[in-house]
Amino acid sequence: MEVFVNGNKVQIYRGMKVKHALIAFDQALYTAAVEGKIGVEDENGFALGLDGGLSEGAKIFTRTLPQGS
Repeated sequence: MEVFVNGNKVQIYRGMKVKHALIAFDQALYTAAVEGKIGVEDENGFALGLDGGLSEGAKIFTRTLPQGS
């Protein structure tokens, strides 16, 4: 199925999750998300977990999270 990560088309299999879409697009994005450096949101700005499900045509976006000192 086709989903979009930061506006880029990514092909994943049905049943795959947010983490799989990030890995398919850029392994470094997935790593940053696991480390808490970036967050993932849907097209409406709602936070998504890495184990969140995706549907055909889903649009997800990453954003840098503020780092504590």
